[in-house]
Amino acid sequence: MSEDDDARAGSNANVEVARLFAEIGDILEIKGEPPYRYNAYRTAARSVAGATERLETLFEQGRLRQLSGIGSALEAKIVEYLSTGRMESYDSVRRDFPVALASLLQVPGLGPGRARAVYQELGIATLDELEQAAREGRLREVPGFGPKAVDTLMANLGRLKQRSSRQLISDAFVAFAQVQEAVGATTEADRVAIVGSVRRMQDTVGGLDLLAGRDTAEEAEQLIATLVRLPNLVQVLDRSADEVTVQLYGGLEVRLTIVPREAWGSALVWYTGSRKHVERLEALARARGWRLGPLGLEDDASGKLLEREREVGVYERLELPWIPPELREDEGEIEAAQAGTLPKLVEFGDIKGDLHTHTNWTDGTDTLEDMAKAAKARGYQYMALTDHTRNLAMTRGLTPERLEEERALVTRVNHKLAPFVVLLGTEMDILSDGQLDFPDSVLESLDYVSASVHTGFRQPRDVMTARMTRAISNPLVNTLNHPHGRIIRRREGYEVDMQAVIEQAASGGCALELNATPDRLDLNGTWARRALGLGARFTVSSDAHSTSELDFMQFGVGSARRGWLTAADILNARPLEELRVVLRARSQG
Repeated sequence: MSEDDDARAGSNANVEVARLFAEIGDILEIKGEPPYRYNAYRTAARSVAGATERLETLFEQGRLRQLSGIGSALEAKIVEYLSTGRMESYDSVRRDFPVALASLLQVPGLGPGRARAVYQELGIATLDELEQAAREGRLREVPGFGPKAVDTLMANLGRLKQRSSRQLISDAFVAFAQVQEAVGATTEADRVAIVGSVRRMQDTVGGLDLLAGRDTAEEAEQLIATLVRLPNLVQVLDRSADEVTVQLYGGLEVRLTIVPREAWGSALVWYTGSRKHVERLEALARARGWRLGPLGLEDDASGKLLEREREVGVYERLELPWIPPELREDEGEIEAAQAGTLPKLVEFGDIKGDLHTHTNWTDGTDTLEDMAKAAKARGYQYMALTDHTRNLAMTRGLTPERLEEERALVTRVNHKLAPFVVLLGTEMDILSDGQLDFPDSVLESLDYVSASVHTGFRQPRDVMTARMTRAISNPLVNTLNHPHGRIIRRREGYEVDMQAVIEQAASGGCALELNATPDRLDLNGTWARRALGLGARFTVSSDAHSTSELDFMQFGVGSARRGWLTAADILNARPLEELRVVLRARSQG
């Protein structure tokens, strides 16, 4: 590619191509195209945005197709943009609908069909225009917008305005991978570490906070210069000798703080937080005549440094065991540490299998064999195949007949990959009255049954509660998936008495899923801890629809740790034969 071509493409091709792909995906969804089409563009957008190298470099080295989700067709579009500064397919879809129309998809319950309708009927393409039309009564001219629908829309618009700008935790992990790639190999002395809400594995994060130890101004400046050259950088928000804040594509802010290497331990405590947890530690220090700060724990009277090199050493000086970051919220962890009752939290290595996966038989993108091989490669002993059922027609949900065809495939894959085992399971739709999509005679033939609400989200609270409790009262249902039904930043959870649902699950032995998909994280840590107190048991699963999404498991484990869960609380932390015993005991009542 010539210098002129490079100038035409601009210095930030990664950001622009990611934006174009994402907007194409949004418009295709509004047009009513099949999910596989618009999801392909969205996957490509995430892949390009998360690339650790510039597209120009990948193109010159013939490595564009190494990016996840980039096949020959999308590769050609990237090359077209790098060569011309344009993308014809983007220009083409824009002729049908304005890009701004995609903002309407943020409104819970609106959906692509209604977004398309309000544009075609009223020319509405922005959230402000939508709200104005609703207030003026013009929205009722559009089919499907009766008085109740308009009232619901106005309520959802109000919630949307109040929605925080916090990001998905997975976005922060992608950004950290980019930083690691840019910085290159590090030693124990010059490492860069995640701190803040990301280290505490919160559901959503305000940004990515990073900590680095450097001793000279030259070292600090070199590291800062590396950060401001990230492939998907949008702008530098703030910069000083020991700190820099940048904004990346998608809105995520990354803040890097640099401290002297010798203060690494105390800085880890300070910048990990939470603020309330650190304040409790400060109070413990003051009671001893000490002062805790980011640069060390010191004696207030003499100024003598007592500890700053080791994070665990700071806790030890305060007569506490090291407290896992996920618990540092001032929600009883200090008292538990003092009493010696901190739990041994579940670790990623404790997970023996994934109990929620999908394949291309329904709405997944990969074959069963590929999913099983990927699960086996991650060290799992087993995975449950849980494709959707017939009620969820939009995913090509399985009929009992197709489920039997899938059973034959499972047998072949298990023979090929032994001793790894694919459990034939299902993600059973919970129907509107609480009945299940398949009869018990079908469920009895399965290795694993999970159940989910996928439709009828607007049912009244008492109806939804009765629906869910009825479903999980069936002893053939092993697990209730993503109990709240929320999708972070896109959909509020349904109205349900979750306390009643948890009590029913705990008393009847139905496990509750901690769904690891980053925009679900449902149950989250707060609810998991509450359910733990009621005697519930759990699964932690990825809900993967592709081989790469199996990596979501780390976020589910983070939620479990925030919920104070141990390996003993989680079904899929058990070896296969132990798991089978538990599942059989549940089905036998």
